Amino acid sequence: MDVPEQAKVSAEEFLDWVLDQVGRFELVDGAVVEMMAGAKQGHNVAVSNIVMSLGPQAKVGGCRTTASDTAVQTGADGIRFPDVVVDCGPPDPSATVAGSPTLVVEVSSPGTSQVDTTDKLDEYQRLETLRLILFVEPGVVSVKLYRRDESGLWNAEKSEDLADEIDLPEIRSVLPLRAVYDTLAPRHRPRLQLVEPSAKPR
Repeated sequence: MDVPEQAKVSAEEFLDWVLDQVGRFELVDGAVVEMMAGAKQGHNVAVSNIVMSLGPQAKVGGCRTTASDTAVQTGADGIRFPDVVVDCGPPDPSATVAGSPTLVVEVSSPGTSQVDTTDKLDEYQRLETLRLILFVEPGVVSVKLYRRDESGLWNAEKSEDLADEIDLPEIRSVLPLRAVYDTLAPRHRPRLQLVEPSAKPR
């Protein structure tokens, strides 16, 4: 299938087309969008660390942990490829999309943070099966988790200390920040401090 620049494409058409492509593409509101290629090493290491940490734990609960090439369908005309997907649906080796994505992870790269935490977040939160959405900054100790509660509301949790551990009972896992940033040298985000003035202004 040839994809003209302004053509509206269905998720099914996109999945048939993208299998033969060399670059990285996603489908956003029916439009094919070419994604940035060549992520920095810090991004790739963080992704690998998360997969290695969550994979064995999630497997115990019957879930599979994959990276980058697992498609998540966000609507009739939307396909995203998160950096990490934990799929807890029935195994299907021939599937082209995650059957029951429970956790998705986006590791930021230069220029992607705003899209990840706005457009992608909105799309992911509309998915019925999704319970956990994780955003990771590889260069700074900063992990933000959106968790859906039993009433369907999303709550945000932020972790900025390497000693923190993120409890993920939805996939029977615990994610230590030390595991996420293993072999990396992340900075700590500066913390604002209130300073008492030494003298009253004149």
